Amino acid sequence: MHEGLRDVLYGAPGEWTLRRCTGPSCSLLWLDPAPIEADIGAVYATYFTHQDGEARPTIPKRVFRKIRGSYLRSRLGYKGANAGGGWRWIAPIANLHPGSSEVFAAFAMFLEAPAPRSVLLDVGAGSGDFMSRMQGLGWEVKGVEPDSVAADRGRLRGLQIHKGDLASAGFGDETFDAITLAHVIEHVHDPLGLLSLCRRLLKPHGRVVILTPNVASWGHRHFGRDWLSLDPPRHLHLFNPENMRRLLQSADLLPVRISTLAINASAVWPTSTAIRQARALSAKSHQPIGLRTTPGGLVRQFAERLWLGIDGAAGEDLLAIATRAA
Repeated sequence: MHEGLRDVLYGAPGEWTLRRCTGPSCSLLWLDPAPIEADIGAVYATYFTHQDGEARPTIPKRVFRKIRGSYLRSRLGYKGANAGGGWRWIAPIANLHPGSSEVFAAFAMFLEAPAPRSVLLDVGAGSGDFMSRMQGLGWEVKGVEPDSVAADRGRLRGLQIHKGDLASAGFGDETFDAITLAHVIEHVHDPLGLLSLCRRLLKPHGRVVILTPNVASWGHRHFGRDWLSLDPPRHLHLFNPENMRRLLQSADLLPVRISTLAINASAVWPTSTAIRQARALSAKSHQPIGLRTTPGGLVRQFAERLWLGIDGAAGEDLLAIATRAA
């Protein structure tokens, strides 16, 4: 259990407690008490989805994008990826990333190129960055976002984003070929209810793809109460591979891949260090620190990638892919 936690990331007021399930092999963490659904929007007032997009890309970022496009085309079949000439030779460079080529697969949420007229639903779409890029890769895309500020930003980009929760969107049964939840399920009050609804909306053999923090990670073991991904009061439930598997099965979804990755370790380690330092200060007033990535974070990311070969549950990120059987 972690008690007396302040939000040093974005400055939401109050102190918070995260409790741990005591059942055999459970290890679920949950916020207790959690903000009620009617009030929870207030803790996102300064969240990153309200911030402007990144500036014009630098030369290293352009190189990164070229490698990413080559990987998407070569490994996941996205012929429309902006790979340029020589893409077949560039793609293997993706394996040199400190977080492995999984960093590039995560750009498309591990989904292979779609068949014509395949429809994707992004739950927790934010301001639509993921929707926009998947649309550019050939998917028909719809989104759901409860944060009205973020949803409005996405709508201004011409994206189809329902403002509200998934239950209120009114989608018909068996509508979607794929549903993605990228760092969403930890934010919801009823994860089982959400996944059960996702199952109903999936076409037979459709896939749901989840990325969420891994409470069994190396970073959580090292930083404890100062681990970035605790993120009180926005993260309401935090999972490990085993209880995520049970959650999917309870929603009548068939897990096809559950693994942990190091794709966000470069931000987790330096930001968790900053959180520890901020909480060590006695003054209660502070400036929100925000997320950060440093060269040292990249070194930690590479070390975590290597450690995953020994301890497969150590990654900061938990990936779960499940299907709806026919």
